[in-house]
Amino acid sequence: MASQQITVVDGPPGTGKTRTIIEHAETWGDGSAILTYTNDAAAVLKQRAPTLASGTVYSLTWPYVKPFAVNAKTFSAGSSRTYGRRRIKHLFDPALAQYEQDAPGAKAKTRQDQLAKQLHSWQGGAPPFDLQQEQPKGALKFILPLARWVEAGCPVPEDEQLEQIAIDEAQDMSWVELRAAVGLVRADGKVTAYGDPGQSIFGAAKGIVGGALPPIWMMADTEVGMQKGWRVGDPTASAAARVLNSYYSRPASTFKADHTTEMLSWSSLTARPMRGLVLGYSRRNVAKAFRDWGLHETGIVPNVAVADQELVLSTGHAAKGAEADDVYLLPWSRVALERFERKEPETIRLLYVMLTRARRRVFLPRSLKARIPL
Repeated sequence: MASQQITVVDGPPGTGKTRTIIEHAETWGDGSAILTYTNDAAAVLKQRAPTLASGTVYSLTWPYVKPFAVNAKTFSAGSSRTYGRRRIKHLFDPALAQYEQDAPGAKAKTRQDQLAKQLHSWQGGAPPFDLQQEQPKGALKFILPLARWVEAGCPVPEDEQLEQIAIDEAQDMSWVELRAAVGLVRADGKVTAYGDPGQSIFGAAKGIVGGALPPIWMMADTEVGMQKGWRVGDPTASAAARVLNSYYSRPASTFKADHTTEMLSWSSLTARPMRGLVLGYSRRNVAKAFRDWGLHETGIVPNVAVADQELVLSTGHAAKGAEADDVYLLPWSRVALERFERKEPETIRLLYVMLTRARRRVFLPRSLKARIPL
């Protein structure tokens, strides 16, 4: 697929992937960049390493993709989505209702959604449909221009090609996103991708189904592993490894911290934590807890508050990268529990992510704790 040397660094949770990326990248010269999964992650990286070029695959490729974005409109998040930037003030805060309405599962799937999934899973050869016959709108707003650029061979002026890139959270990138990232690098350049297959929790939306490994694991020439964790200790680390085992063999020894991380039972109906990270299976789950507990001035995404000092609610998906001394899992629905019992990879990986957010204690509903293999 590419002549560049591609190395994947298998980094379990709490092993310091981002810190390692920064340490390595600081030894690089000009002509290098760090590719992040989200704009928020890029902003954090800018704070930690202001001298390093960084951004998402979409922002880094935009100077070259822009000519392929015919009729694309500038994206605006809109003032109603303030839940991503501030705490929810009270039960009737409109941002709380908007939070639920914006849930991926709450929206009817459109034709653009299906086409976008086809583009994300495009490994090579002819594109899955005529890219010129569609417009970059809806789910196609960003991925369609990117795919057009990939179809054109990822043209980049020779003097602007990168010598090497590091990719953070590489397990969440689709086939076409990775092809675009590699397209930024000159033919004799290097690509180092850091990630964890167990934390690949956005694969279904990008056409990666079943138990398939993330695309970068299939593209890589070499795989190396990080072997020391600092966040989650036993018995939780071993429980997380057992949960993940049906999808990916991840020995707890590769990420187990030296301290203890307890696994405790709790009921959200009889006890409300005063601080810590509370994780729900869905946005509806999170919003219900906010209302049932009568909360106010509380964050429902991790980046707007500090979980070790106050209460923070979040879905498991939004909490990837977050951590706290105390992590509480809200009850799972019957449907979610059945998915876990069937060992559906998406659900297995989500629970693995949730369990590995905790440093000292993880509190589990009894119905879920009883299903975790001993």
